[in-house]
Amino acid sequence: MTLGQLNLLTVIAAILTALVIGINAQGVGRFIGLLDYPDPSGGRKRHQRVTPLVGGLAVIVAFELAAVALLTLLDQDSAYFDWQVGWIAFAAGVMSLVGLADDRFSLSPNIRLAVAFSVLMITIVEAPDFRIEFLRFSGVDELMILPMWASIAFTLLCLIGLLNAVNMADGKDGLVITLSLIWTGVLFVRNPASFDPMLFAVAGSLVVLLLFNLRGKLFLGDGGSYGISAIFGLLVIYAYNHSFAAFGAEQVAIMFLIPVLDTVRLMTWRVRHGRSPFAGDRNHLHHYIAARWGWPEGLVIYGGIVALPNILAVLFPDLSLVWLALCFALYAGTLKLSAQRGTFVAGFSG
Repeated sequence: MTLGQLNLLTVIAAILTALVIGINAQGVGRFIGLLDYPDPSGGRKRHQRVTPLVGGLAVIVAFELAAVALLTLLDQDSAYFDWQVGWIAFAAGVMSLVGLADDRFSLSPNIRLAVAFSVLMITIVEAPDFRIEFLRFSGVDELMILPMWASIAFTLLCLIGLLNAVNMADGKDGLVITLSLIWTGVLFVRNPASFDPMLFAVAGSLVVLLLFNLRGKLFLGDGGSYGISAIFGLLVIYAYNHSFAAFGAEQVAIMFLIPVLDTVRLMTWRVRHGRSPFAGDRNHLHHYIAARWGWPEGLVIYGGIVALPNILAVLFPDLSLVWLALCFALYAGTLKLSAQRGTFVAGFSG
């Protein structure tokens, strides 16, 4: 089977998988106990009805099917490539299972962090292509080579940081799915074509899930945010390692900077005020945007401020530092404009 045929097969399989799970979301959620109950009036969870947390299941099933197809159907003979596919499938699958277990049993943050740390550590040690071993910035010819210990530590910091950023961004319908579709678009440009079936699988499932999610029929859940963070974190590192001549470190930062900035702001404020950095609240950027501009109008705003610098970085990579600065400006400006007069903004006031 050719790569083009496999791309078509995986996207069709992903769409069908997401449709089946989306149409039967309530039944699937009740069968395996993945249901999200709204809080009493005034609580953090303000959705209108009990909602199944099965969106992540659709994404990870589609992704794992694409991995199996790559290993068994693609006409290529490379044990090394198979090794990489196997490890990213392992990491994404186990990370998603951790998230699903949290959705089902409400695991403590320490347990989730310990398991995620262990899974990602094993993956990047066994598959060095998913490890950041050097830093290269656009316009600079020299590479900054990292020692082994620094390479592992820095990669884990980035992956765990992305995990928390994705998890914290998953607070409004369609947001993480929209961000993921933007990241998928960048990876279609940056990643080696051999991984395209995985990207087609993710894109196909996400497009379908977006329709169900925006209608309040299902949520991604932690199973989705954990699996998605592993998929994009590892694939972006792989793309960086294989396309570093055109994909500088600052372009990687641009991809994720806005949700990461929001996470850093929130966690810093919580620690300063004696709260757990993982405590839930309604001080996220998407909460301010939704309160000021409404939703899904706010989804267009949030998606726009993430998409614009990424599109510019793809079109004009030599100006990546400018687009990086644009990310900071868009984040701070959107937060300021979205906060209504007299509104307390965590990390920006008080």
